[in-house]
Amino acid sequence: MTTKKILTPIATISLLLGACASDPIEMAGDPGALPAFQTFKVQEERYVFPEQITDDQRAKVSSELRAAAVGALQSRGYREVTGSEPADVLVVLGAVSRTTMTAAVEQDLSKHINPVDTTVFDGSSGNTPAPVGEQRPPGVGREGDLILYLIDPATQRSLWRASSSGAATTPGEALRKARSTYRSMVRKLPEAKPA
Repeated sequence: MTTKKILTPIATISLLLGACASDPIEMAGDPGALPAFQTFKVQEERYVFPEQITDDQRAKVSSELRAAAVGALQSRGYREVTGSEPADVLVVLGAVSRTTMTAAVEQDLSKHINPVDTTVFDGSSGNTPAPVGEQRPPGVGREGDLILYLIDPATQRSLWRASSSGAATTPGEALRKARSTYRSMVRKLPEAKPA
């Protein structure tokens, strides 16, 4: 399986919710059967959001998620390489976020059928999205998925995959859960052995 094939489902992924460490982590591949590795390089990151956010907001969230995953790997003794330095494994990160509503909120919204203001889809309209840190109204939250794949750099085949789903009501809670989830995923891997 090539990396491009692996990333196809990730293109529908987003963040602002990470999965909780208490949520089950699904894995594909036996972590005990992984070839010994000490170094990794983040090859691909895909984050999908349920609403339009600014480039600065996207960069901030992407940076926080990347730092959470890299920090988790480093805590197990793995070393990140950058630039043209070869890595023992490549890492693919992804996060997807979806807005959720309670049944009562959905039912209430369906009662109010109004014409849709399509100017919100026009980037030149001057409308700006709500800040990512803004508190959601009662009954509205987030759910989403996190993934972490390890790829063989020579064959571009998936060596191991982990994913988890969870829910959060604020961006701060989502980030805490994402950090916790990446740590839980990486704990499934053997500790890096010194070269």
